[in-house]
Amino acid sequence: MFIVAGMLTLLAHELGHAVVGRCFTKITPMVVIGGLGGATHHPVGMPGRMPHFLMVLAGPAASYLLGVLIAVLVGIHVGSIEFGLKLYVLHPLMAPALLNACAQAGLISASAAMLYGVFFMICFCWTVFNLLPILPMDGGQLLVTATNRPRLTAVIGMVLSALLALWFLRGGSIFMTLMTGYFAWINWQILRNIGR
Repeated sequence: MFIVAGMLTLLAHELGHAVVGRCFTKITPMVVIGGLGGATHHPVGMPGRMPHFLMVLAGPAASYLLGVLIAVLVGIHVGSIEFGLKLYVLHPLMAPALLNACAQAGLISASAAMLYGVFFMICFCWTVFNLLPILPMDGGQLLVTATNRPRLTAVIGMVLSALLALWFLRGGSIFMTLMTGYFAWINWQILRNIGR
């Protein structure tokens, strides 16, 4: 379930970048999915800072909107679209527990509750994490585009990544510790290259 939800969320995210990028360039980009993420390659650059900003923002917006679509499906499944939307928009981190309660009440099956909960967590958490001002993630790219200060963005990304790595290490999440530590290293490398 995690792999299916993760791949669909990743695909929606990259298609968000691709569709908006194509609107500005009229050239079809290439979407590549692999490893722990994906990338959208545009053959030509965006024609200006605002189109680039909107193209970058479209990825997180698409993955969040996929969560909204799943929320509508939850609502249809349990008989209240309002419930599904409130669950995702207002209580996304509590969604798995609340969906489990729905399953125990007989409103949905246990497997459907688990699938919806996984989708909610991936769509919401992935979107929020990706919007952190850390390069090369979308939040870092948005900050560089908005401020035109890549050095400042790399410093912020390096410090924030290092703090997150320590926080995840303290919490016992080895995977997230390694990932955020890797982002700290990437931002340090970007900082070194800018200084040259």
